[in-house]
Amino acid sequence: MDIQIQKIKSVLKEQLKKRKMTYENLAQEMDVSVPTIKRWMGDHDLGLNDLFRICEILDLNLSDLHALSANTKVAHGPARLSDEQQKFLVKNMNYLAFFLQIHDGKTPKEIAEKYKLNKLSVDKYLVKLENLGLIKVTGKLRVKSTFDGSVNFGNGILSKTYYKRWIDGTGDFFTNIITDALSKESSIDEKTRDHKSFATYSSQSIKLTKESYMKWATEATAAITQLHAISKIEEKAYGEEELMTAVILNAHTLVPQSSKFLNDLDDIAGKIENL
Repeated sequence: MDIQIQKIKSVLKEQLKKRKMTYENLAQEMDVSVPTIKRWMGDHDLGLNDLFRICEILDLNLSDLHALSANTKVAHGPARLSDEQQKFLVKNMNYLAFFLQIHDGKTPKEIAEKYKLNKLSVDKYLVKLENLGLIKVTGKLRVKSTFDGSVNFGNGILSKTYYKRWIDGTGDFFTNIITDALSKESSIDEKTRDHKSFATYSSQSIKLTKESYMKWATEATAAITQLHAISKIEEKAYGEEELMTAVILNAHTLVPQSSKFLNDLDDIAGKIENL
């Protein structure tokens, strides 16, 4: 069972106790049997609709659930990558990519199928990552990340290398997909009236107070958190053919009016100078 789902179930159990509700009470509210509730809270899958119903009964929204589960520990792991781990990964970014897939809950089989890896390659990835202490094999022969929450890259060479690749890569993605959409005569399928490609990429410089910015930033973070929570649940509830991928490039900051970096924004279209 995915570590995120374990955390969600742990939160639900805690919230039941907090409200002094038993499995019997919950079963009665949902009009199901107690054994069904026990299966849901155990090793069996918890469907999306059933989770929504439980959240409604407990007066929780998905943002609350995600925030609570983010602070729920189901195992102990290292707080950050060690110097040895960083030195190896910065020289072997393919191992970092494989590890991040495992950390995200993917199985070695799923990774092999996605990237068309042979068994020997998968074994090499797994052996090295296990030797580095980045993954572990559970009693049920499941491969897990040794990190409980998000991976801390620190502020060294690995962090700089990874985030530069990440920023450049997401920028290229939006450049390509928006260019592709704009180059077509129509971005709408006339038969189905569905959007073939829906993508936005914009930049605004807005003057406002720090208080107004912080209020907006908090609300924006909450919206992304809720979408992430929905994603984690729907990945388990729906088949691949029913899912699409939302790519969100989220970047914003607050700088003084005198910041030298604002000049870079003014010059994006071209630098105006004396002729």
